[in-house]
Amino acid sequence: MNNKYKTAVLFGALHGVNDFIAGFLLSDLSVSSFNTQTVTVSFLLYTVIAFGGQLPAGIIVDKFKRIKIFSLLSVVFMITAILCFYINIFYAIFFSAVASAFIHVCGGAATYLSDNKSSALSGIFTSPGVVGLIIGGIAGAASFSFFYVFIAVLIVLFLLMIRLHLPDYKILKTTQENTLLDTHDFFMLALLLAIAFRSLLWNVMHMICQNNNTWLYAIALSAFSGKLMGGFIADKTDWKRFVLVSMISSAILLNAGKNYLPVFCLGVALLQSAVPVALLLMQQYLKNSPATGAGLSLGLSIVLGGIPPYIEQFRIYKDNKILLILLSIAFLFTNFLVIRSKKNLV
Repeated sequence: MNNKYKTAVLFGALHGVNDFIAGFLLSDLSVSSFNTQTVTVSFLLYTVIAFGGQLPAGIIVDKFKRIKIFSLLSVVFMITAILCFYINIFYAIFFSAVASAFIHVCGGAATYLSDNKSSALSGIFTSPGVVGLIIGGIAGAASFSFFYVFIAVLIVLFLLMIRLHLPDYKILKTTQENTLLDTHDFFMLALLLAIAFRSLLWNVMHMICQNNNTWLYAIALSAFSGKLMGGFIADKTDWKRFVLVSMISSAILLNAGKNYLPVFCLGVALLQSAVPVALLLMQQYLKNSPATGAGLSLGLSIVLGGIPPYIEQFRIYKDNKILLILLSIAFLFTNFLVIRSKKNLV
């Protein structure tokens, strides 16, 4: 196997295990705790650290340019989270959140440095996450008794990471710094908003499927397939045309298929299919700061789309057809802004 695919597969595996741990911990807490406020605050803090923390984590990784060191540290934090689960679940959630922040930006940077024009690698890396999160959530709700087994899995992945040859930042061959602090471009803002609205739309879809394991497994598989295939398709076709077709189709299918699983799943797959392209676009825009780009695409924008579901009024109206239509329109509009931008990055 080509080294760049080894890199993507290994980080994809770490991504999936990381999100399984997070899903398990948060689900177990929600089932075992009778304090709704404590559960809500824990979920919110995890979101802030795991996703909001990706931007500072990305800046740190780009500054020191030590992807392997921070990746290994993330694995140690995952193992610590599992051990803490048997002592104090709140410590476990904290360590899991920190591990999540770093593994996302390290994986994003590693795949970009392996090939800075490949959406397929981004798809391989990002696709296992949602599967791990949903299966972990279901396992946590079912009081899965063998959580500790994942320590052995992580030790194997830790050893594989040590042996893996990761590309160096020197491969970028750029000298001009381009950081978030001096970037105020329309394209980046439009892309952030497009990802945020995709995240919000995805959260609504996930909320609709709560307490229905069949639908949860189905959307997990659909999201996985969408990201994986979307990355390869975007590499083989005109990415602008692909995103245009996929986003329009997803908005139509998600609105039409709320009560019909096959249609709903196809809509989810199309919704998630542009995630690898969006990640690559952000990284190419920031040029020599791939971890920061990953932090913006996979972190900050996800937080923007993830906060509304914590608002009680939003939860009340989540099944409202008008709300779903408005979200779909916002999703379509922001993606149109990205496509119509004069930036020709991919």
